[in-house]
Formats: sequence, structure tokens, C-alpha cells
Amino acid sequence: MRIYRKEIKDNSLGIYVHIPFCQKKCPYCDFNSFAQTNISHDAYIDAALSEMAGHIQERPTILNKKLETIYIGGGTPSLIEPCSMKRLITSIRQTFSASNLQEITIEVNPGTVHRDSLSAFHDAGINRLSIGIQSFNDKTLKTLGRIHSAQDALWCYEWARKAGFNNIGIDLIFGIPGQSVEEWEQDLKTAVFLKPEHIAAYNLTIEDGTLFSKMQKGGKLVLPSEEEQVLMYELAIDKLEEAGYNHYEISNFALDGFESQHNMRYWLCRDYIGLGAGAHSYISSPGRDSQGQAPDWSIRWWNENNPNVYMEQVKNRGRAIAGEELLTRKEAIEEGIFLGLRRISGIDIDWFERRFDCSLKDLYRDTISKLTREGMLDPDDDNIRLTRKGLLLSNEVLAELI
Repeated sequence: MRIYRKEIKDNSLGIYVHIPFCQKKCPYCDFNSFAQTNISHDAYIDAALSEMAGHIQERPTILNKKLETIYIGGGTPSLIEPCSMKRLITSIRQTFSASNLQEITIEVNPGTVHRDSLSAFHDAGINRLSIGIQSFNDKTLKTLGRIHSAQDALWCYEWARKAGFNNIGIDLIFGIPGQSVEEWEQDLKTAVFLKPEHIAAYNLTIEDGTLFSKMQKGGKLVLPSEEEQVLMYELAIDKLEEAGYNHYEISNFALDGFESQHNMRYWLCRDYIGLGAGAHSYISSPGRDSQGQAPDWSIRWWNENNPNVYMEQVKNRGRAIAGEELLTRKEAIEEGIFLGLRRISGIDIDWFERRFDCSLKDLYRDTISKLTREGMLDPDDDNIRLTRKGLLLSNEVLAELI
């Protein structure tokens, strides 16, 4: 049988570097981050680079891939000195074929940067900022436990522009305890006035293990009503589209040509290597490893979360893998559907058939027909996408499909 997926083997690569350090843990955050550690940042960068070398030794074929994106996330990457960031980026660029490198992103917290540090990040080769603003309202920022003020956010944005950044994304959150629809609308108006190239608008979710989760279980945290949260989401879609932003993923909006190239890798099931404590990696066509083993469809692995354990294991073993998962064809198909429907353009039917050697419409014919009748899906000859109603009920749609 002809396996079409071989024809679209991903020969490109993204690198994600996780920086787990924060000045303070936000009460809603379930990311792998730690406040007030005494770990040397330079030693941590050394460990990440050693880990990269360990992955290359294990799977040397990844050196044949063209590096397209580098994304430095956290945590709070802007706590790392720009000179250390430059060393990290330079080492990655020198290791991989970087002629196709399009985008180098760093996440920054407005409370941890100043004019000079942003200029130094730009000089280090970073060409895209993702600023964790979350809100332009001081009351809302206090509820979220952020260390910066609304004025800090505005200064950060202004300094970034003056530093030469012409690709800036900002993150906003809605559905926050005590936040009104009117306050959210004002956040959107401020964002539109600033005109960043990219805006991410996330609905606050209460994650297990966070302070907000404990408060909610204790009856000390009350979120806006479901109706208010839906109104806030639809308000974001309408206001940002009116301002010229393309709604290209459930929570993401961009001016033409400024979609996050690294995040698109995730939604298109493309290859990336994660470096650092708690980082995840995914290879869609991994080939054989150093023991001659060849996973079937794709492989995912993830690192130890604790930075000290991570660094010690990298020192001793060259890597710090806490677990791995070999995806079967069925699991790869389900993941392709789950991630593909996050994109507003939906799942490319031709891509799906070439990758999985089967027809998406045939495979899920009855379910697609049912969800289409219910106004959740909008299939045509080229794509299957969520409708506006489907976006609002995306979890229910995905549960029916997967």
C-alpha cells in the first residue's frame, strides 16, 4: 500500500527552550515554573545546550532538518541576561542549518524588562516579542497576581518599538474574577490602539493544583458567568476583526503575515525539539534511533520538570527524559483532528489524506454530517472548519469527533 505520509515528511524543525524561572508564581498558572530558585541561569543555559547535543547524538538525522523557528518561553525568559540569550541563540544557529530561520521569539514580562534590556534582546538576534500583558487594568492585574502595572505594560510596548521590534505579540486574558464585559472591551480598545502585530486572547481556565483552583473549591473565587464569558470571546472576535486582525486560531489574531510561525508548527503537527526543564518534543517522522528502533507514526517525549533534577540528569546522561509516547496511526489521526480544528481555516482535506492515507470525510462521515446539521462544522471541498457556533462549543465538538 502506498503510504502518502512519506510524501509530506517534515524536513523542517522548530526549537523550543523552556525557562522555568519566575519572580513570583501567578495564582492561575499551571506551567512548569518556579519562583526564587538559586540556580545559576548560565548553568541552566549550559544544560539546555548539552541536552541539545544529547538529542543530536541520539537522533543524528535531526541535523538534516532546516531550522525555521526558535521560541523561548517560560516561566519568565526575560529574567535571563541578554548576553546569555545571545549565547543560547548563537549556539542553536551554529548547530543547525539556519538559512531558513524565520522567527526567534522570546516571552517577556513587563515587570522584568527595561529599555536597555529590550534593546539588548533585539541585538542578540531576537526578532519577535511575546509580551505577557494579560490586562491593561490595574485591578485586574492585581487579581491575576501579576508583578507589573498597566503603566509598566505600556512602557514595555513603547520601549520594544524603540528597540527596533517590528513583530510584537501581546497576551490578554478574559473571564477573570471581578472582570466586567466593559473592562474587557476597554482592554481590547487599548490593544487595538497600540496595534501590535499579534494578539492572543485567552479565556481564563482554572487548572488543578493552582492557587485559583484551591480558592474556587473553597468558594473564594467567583468567575464571570458563562454567558458573560461567551460575550467576551465574541467581543474579542468582532472587535479585533474590525481592526484588521485575522482570526487564525481559536485564541489567536494577527495582522497579515504575522501569524506565530512557531505555534503553527504545533497545530500542523510539525517537528520541534524542546530543551529545558519540562519541555516537550515531537518528531512526526523520526526514522531510526541509535538503537535501530523506528517508531510507527510519530514520537513525543518530555523532560523532567524539576530544574535541579533536569540539570543533574543532563550532566550525567546527556538528556533528562521523564517519559515518551509512540503514537499509533489512530492516535496521530485524532491529534491531527484536535489540533487542525483549532485553526480557523480548519483541516486541509488533501493534507489529511496524504498524511494518513485515508479520507477524513469517509472516516467520520456520520459524525461530520451530524455536526454540520447542528451548525458546528462547515465542510467544503478543501477544508473542514468550525463555525462560529462550533468555536464557542469546541470542546463538545472535539469530544464527538475523537
